[in-house]
Amino acid sequence: MASGETLDEFAGKLGAMAARFAGLGSTLEDAAMVKKLLDCVPDRLYAAVAEMEQFCNLETLLFDDARGRLKAFDERLRRRGQADGRRADGQLMYTAEQWRARERC
Repeated sequence: MASGETLDEFAGKLGAMAARFAGLGSTLEDAAMVKKLLDCVPDRLYAAVAEMEQFCNLETLLFDDARGRLKAFDERLRRRGQADGRRADGQLMYTAEQWRARERC
């Protein structure tokens, strides 16, 4: 996935690739498309990828389901303003231990 490319744009490219395979008389299975999608996501979505690898059977997971899970996770990160590990106001978030130490002062 290119740095400025959205998840939908990349998924569209994979869909076009599957259509080209079909035009050549072959099929590109959902499992192969899911693997390609999960291998190419940006770092901010790795938590969602790990969740799918742990709790889903990637051999039977549909491409649209995988894309939907990634998109929902990405939207949640953006809504909370934490796409890069920072809060929406630009401050870093504290760990629980750091917060308790800060409160003691």
